Amino acid sequence: MAANKALAAARPAVIPTPRAITASCGMTLRFEADDERAAAALAATVDEARGLAALYADEAGEYRLLERL
Repeated sequence: MAANKALAAARPAVIPTPRAITASCGMTLRFEADDERAAAALAATVDEARGLAALYADEAGEYRLLERL
């Protein structure tokens, strides 16, 4: 909830974590950013996610790890 609130300006969508990232259950916040730097800067604003989350780029359904938060 805190991450959703912190990213409110990016209008995140709460979705199930894609199976390409993990086979276990989980929730994901999906948001659009102009580029990888902008995405990392947005994700860095979520203090509650530190050590608990990772940032991925969705490249036509293929997910590339950008950074562990």
